[in-house]
Amino acid sequence: MAAQTTGLTDAHYALSAAECLVACGAFTADFSRPRDRWFRWKSGIVAPCGCDCRRLIAFPAHRRLIADALADAIAGAFPAADYIAGVAHGGIPWATAVADRLGLPLAYVRAQPRAAGGPRVEGLPRRDVQLRARAVVVDDVVASAGSVAQAIRAIRDETGWLIAGVQSIANWGFAEMRETLGEWPARALTSYPQVIDRALAAGLIDDGQAVQLRHFYLNPRSHTWGV
Repeated sequence: MAAQTTGLTDAHYALSAAECLVACGAFTADFSRPRDRWFRWKSGIVAPCGCDCRRLIAFPAHRRLIADALADAIAGAFPAADYIAGVAHGGIPWATAVADRLGLPLAYVRAQPRAAGGPRVEGLPRRDVQLRARAVVVDDVVASAGSVAQAIRAIRDETGWLIAGVQSIANWGFAEMRETLGEWPARALTSYPQVIDRALAAGLIDDGQAVQLRHFYLNPRSHTWGV
């Protein structure tokens, strides 16, 4: 099944966000690497490309642009949000920036509880406050959406909040992601068509490599690399 990006990305920010990812080295592709040194994604996918949005926080201008864009996108897509919930660890700085800009309470979801049997969601009010609040879950990059789905389950189990939706900087639009998130709407500033275009324009990849990457993103787990 082909990946879908229609309705996923924000037309106002797709190109500028992609340019930020390429310019600061968050998105990188290196076809010269031996295959045993390719990038291994959190989802287990192995490829000659990867995206690490943690690099963005070291570049003030890019960091501000992305944070402003996320806040504006969430205000537009999820105007009834009561809470911003960041996914550890990559989503926490962006959730913090968004919550500050929108004047909303902030929580974050640990990958693991601090102690056995302890909570994963930090930053909760008293249990009788905003019991049915609507939370927007914020992460940096969404591929298979496994970590986002785990965070959503923790939020629902520990808070009783409703999930308004998921917002990220990049979302690759995989069919696997859509199946995993199911009922929860996912939005992103940018996706692979814009990122590949910007990587090509910047000279990070050539025309043939861009074609390979576009085919890869359509069906990443079944793709056969021609390198």
